[in-house]
Amino acid sequence: MSGPKAFRIVTRAEIMTICRRSLARLDAAIEDWISRGERNGTIDKTDIDKVIARRDVLRGLLSADKFVELQKQIPAEISYLQADAERRAERAAEMEAQSKQTMRRMRGTAQALLASAGSSGIQLPSEIREELTSAKTPSERLEAAINKAFLLLHAAPATEGVSELQRSVAARLGAGEKRMSLEEWTSQQPGVVEDRALLQVDGFLGELKGLGIDPSPFSTRITALELESPARRPLLADSLLLDLATAVKKGREHARLQSDLRARHAELSEMKSPEAASLRSEIGDILSRATQRNEAELIKRADFLIEEEVQAIAAEERRRAVLEGLAGLGYEVSEGMATAWVNGGRVVLRKAANPGYGVELSGGSKSDLLQVRAVAFGNSTEMRDISRDRDIETIWCGEFERLQSLIANDGGHLAIEHARPVGQFPLKVVEDKNGTAGDNDAVTVTRHLLR
Repeated sequence: MSGPKAFRIVTRAEIMTICRRSLARLDAAIEDWISRGERNGTIDKTDIDKVIARRDVLRGLLSADKFVELQKQIPAEISYLQADAERRAERAAEMEAQSKQTMRRMRGTAQALLASAGSSGIQLPSEIREELTSAKTPSERLEAAINKAFLLLHAAPATEGVSELQRSVAARLGAGEKRMSLEEWTSQQPGVVEDRALLQVDGFLGELKGLGIDPSPFSTRITALELESPARRPLLADSLLLDLATAVKKGREHARLQSDLRARHAELSEMKSPEAASLRSEIGDILSRATQRNEAELIKRADFLIEEEVQAIAAEERRRAVLEGLAGLGYEVSEGMATAWVNGGRVVLRKAANPGYGVELSGGSKSDLLQVRAVAFGNSTEMRDISRDRDIETIWCGEFERLQSLIANDGGHLAIEHARPVGQFPLKVVEDKNGTAGDNDAVTVTRHLLR
């Protein structure tokens, strides 16, 4: 297996870049979780502190070079935050729906008290009557007005035509009986029958609030639906429910796109090119305004740019790691070889201890697969010492294993995809022109490490 080889390499720098991108996505997920939780009123400082503490622990894994553990835990934490945000949003929507249903029942009770007072000839104070009749009365004040009206209603004197004797007899007959509570009285009233349409409306309104969408455009139609008779309510409800469902669907999609944009915005912070900085600024502008403009297109552009830059960074780090490793093994490496490798598709390095031999590196420009083979310098028309060539290939096998160890010691990984046995192919001869190493893409070499 000491002949030509194809191999893949993952460098420490590449792994660090992957981990930093993952941490950036986690920061974006935390930002999204906090934003949704604060909007719904479902998180407090203690909740936030716990999430930040877990994030800091994960950052510590990067400092401790625990890359595998970090890459396992970050997706799990992001998934948890997303699921937790959904759970909290659902709970907030349910609470909002319950609040609206409670308010509707209270209004029904208020109407029943007004009707009972009217039939009993009892005149309620104007301020209580106004609280009971106004649609803008807050729930706390409405509840207080209901309690006052109930007490007045049941504490009122008997109607005219009842004698003192009759009142006395009634009092004796009712002695020891439990006085009716407001809840008991309410349960005996026809009240407000909650139908399916109104319950669905309440659910949608709760979701809209959780998504940060103003439901006021639907207010007039909702009021009309509440005032409509139960028999006609389904006719009005269908159109309203369809529009509410559409608004919720669009709101969910917008929230998802905003979350995705935050993730890309965070990842782009790890990119150093002017193009990445420009696109990050554009995304930041959209996020700050919370507008719905070209979000999907921006995500596609960001994905393309991130992938392109990540591949370029990874390829550069692979070339650097291999060339530095070979320099450490005594091969002559010049500062411009990485560029020459990119431009020419290959580069040849001379072995200082064996000037007539070296290695040729190629690949890595369009894929992560690299190739390496031992080569000889000279004239291809001259007779070769086959035995000597085989020995060089065997020596190269040991050197390649040392190269693997050097990269592993630096935190990377080099894996052989396939290799040919020693001597299966004649050693490639590279034309040696005036002491240079290379073929048509030859590069003059000087012996010093890459900076």
